[in-house]
Amino acid sequence: MERAAAVLLGTAIKLLLWPAYRSTDMEVHRNWLAITYSLPLRAWYVDATSPWTLDYPPFFAYLSWLLAQPAAWIDARIVDVQRGLNYDAWSCVAYMRATVLCTEGVLVYALYLLSRCTMGDETQNVLLLSILLHPGLLMVDHIHFQYNGFLFGVLFLSLWAARTHRPLLCAALFASLLQLKHIYIYVAPAYFVYLLRAYMLPSLPTSASAVSAAIDRTIKLGAATLVPFLLSILPFVLDAMRDVSYETNVLYAMYTRLFPFHRGLMHAYWAPNVWALYAAADRVLLRLQHQTLASTSRGLVGDTVMGALPNVPPSTCFALALSLALVYVVPLWRKPSYTRLVVCVTLCGMASFGVGWHVHEKAILLAALPLGLVAHRRYVDWRTFQILSAVSIVSLFPLLYTHQETPIKLIYSLLCIPDTLCSHGVPAPLAHERLLRHRIRALLASTLGVVPP
Repeated sequence: MERAAAVLLGTAIKLLLWPAYRSTDMEVHRNWLAITYSLPLRAWYVDATSPWTLDYPPFFAYLSWLLAQPAAWIDARIVDVQRGLNYDAWSCVAYMRATVLCTEGVLVYALYLLSRCTMGDETQNVLLLSILLHPGLLMVDHIHFQYNGFLFGVLFLSLWAARTHRPLLCAALFASLLQLKHIYIYVAPAYFVYLLRAYMLPSLPTSASAVSAAIDRTIKLGAATLVPFLLSILPFVLDAMRDVSYETNVLYAMYTRLFPFHRGLMHAYWAPNVWALYAAADRVLLRLQHQTLASTSRGLVGDTVMGALPNVPPSTCFALALSLALVYVVPLWRKPSYTRLVVCVTLCGMASFGVGWHVHEKAILLAALPLGLVAHRRYVDWRTFQILSAVSIVSLFPLLYTHQETPIKLIYSLLCIPDTLCSHGVPAPLAHERLLRHRIRALLASTLGVVPP
């Protein structure tokens, strides 16, 4: 009952945050609703009416199309490509906020399914609820504006499928996730190795029948993986083929939007990773050499140039991330299991955040949240999850730079962080229960000014 009340309370608080600060990401996603509603498929990845062009994979574009249908009925200007530019009427803001809250239902459902796998394990159930109430999701999705809750819901559904020994469903869900947001390709090595060892080759085939069975499993797994990709791409190809005069290569246009390497090594706001240190060292060296400070990252897309140190190409970032991933998958290869898969996903997410190309500060959630699924196993896992959560929360503070949101982010987050810093020596179940109480207290304090006893 207490947990249901916490979910309802969290939902109510998120509703109260609708008038709060919102980033340009809301206009980005509103424009995607307009593009997918007003234009034919073949123009979705070509249209440049707004600078906020569609740069997510096709499944997310289809989701935008679905969300655009009610929007057209509520306020037609929301889905108008021309008249909707920078539209910020309350009807638009409220609807966009509502889409985030509704799509987060996928995360709630995924956490519910995972909790059913551990009936009687109150420690993990409380921890799963703490993921739903995580300050990072509150700041990024319900204030700054994004759909990370929905995306993590799909990721957790794929992990639930792995936990319940449904490898084909696991593969299909993860392939679908890649068609929703391609940043998750960084954790693909973990899924590849897990499915290879747990399903395709659980043991070395030593007979003709075993080889035949392995081939059969490979075909099934390949189909489960390829079907989502075909479902995402084929509609664009078929739509382009209908218009014989259409000369734009739809797939190439999609590729250039999904992989904009011209954006530079770092995001406008430097994510706290290896490349931030690299850029800082570059500036120090330039000062020492008495040269003019090079433009590293000043809020502009594609404005990343090193002055004293060599420029870092995308291939270097991907090679480093892949090299780290190959190290992390070794234990998973030796003994594939759900727990090791989650840990490997966390480590691959951390590698992508640390050395990836054009990393957003919000990408830290890819490392922080999945670990919570297995943090109940040992005290060291719990502590790692708590410390990583604290670091991720603080690193997200610059996203909310307006004065009105300062009390929200500070009170809510700081009421959670003391549990991280002071739980040394506390048994895991007690620490988890205390975390839940802190989250509930934080939600009330940060928005209503009320702190329950």
